[in-house]
Amino acid sequence: MNKKAIYFFKKQVNLIMVSKVFIKLFLFLLFFKYSYSEIIYNKNNIIITQFDITTYQQLYKENYNSNISKSNSLKDLVLINNLIKNLESNNPEFLKNIDSEILLQLNQDAIDNEGVINFFRFSRIRDEFLINYFQNKLQLSELGNLFKELDSLNLPISIDNCLIIKDIIDLRENKEFIENVYYNLKNNTQNFQITINKVKYKVCINELTFKNIENLIIDYIQIQTSEEFEKFVYEKTKN
Repeated sequence: MNKKAIYFFKKQVNLIMVSKVFIKLFLFLLFFKYSYSEIIYNKNNIIITQFDITTYQQLYKENYNSNISKSNSLKDLVLINNLIKNLESNNPEFLKNIDSEILLQLNQDAIDNEGVINFFRFSRIRDEFLINYFQNKLQLSELGNLFKELDSLNLPISIDNCLIIKDIIDLRENKEFIENVYYNLKNNTQNFQITINKVKYKVCINELTFKNIENLIIDYIQIQTSEEFEKFVYEKTKN
């Protein structure tokens, strides 16, 4: 897998900071485990308890900064369990490779917790679709259309390496800037320049702005790959 693409998606990949998340989560789950053992779903050798749902909701909140309902959690857990069962039977080597990557980020307790490991397995599989689209399908024109939909993309420019800001201009439809962003993302660089009246300017993009641009593109790719990913999951979901 291309290391540059992996770097680009480091924000999206849900293993970011998961060691800290897991320590807090593990203590929470350890305390509540026996209080939430009521069986909610029992079908085709898949058993899901209230404890499993609570685990999933906590992981979802920690990783996506958003709440998920009990019904949607249950739906996700059924899909995840069916997908993992299918991979265990039909593609165990793929699953083994994913587990090895996850183990580099989590401790052994996480690997031993089925609910936790399955959550990150599923997230890692989803990431494969994002990375593939970014590497092989994302076009410059898509980036242009995406920026054009913004209300504005006001960024500072400078002629002295951003020591003094010359002006702040809207670059959402600046072709040179869009090409620059596309090149930088593809090559894991952050050298943004434009030319105005034959004068070269550096576009001053701080870390927060760059991450916001990354997230904008990631959200777009998630939408573009959602149908393909859902088809992949449902093809392996028979229950």
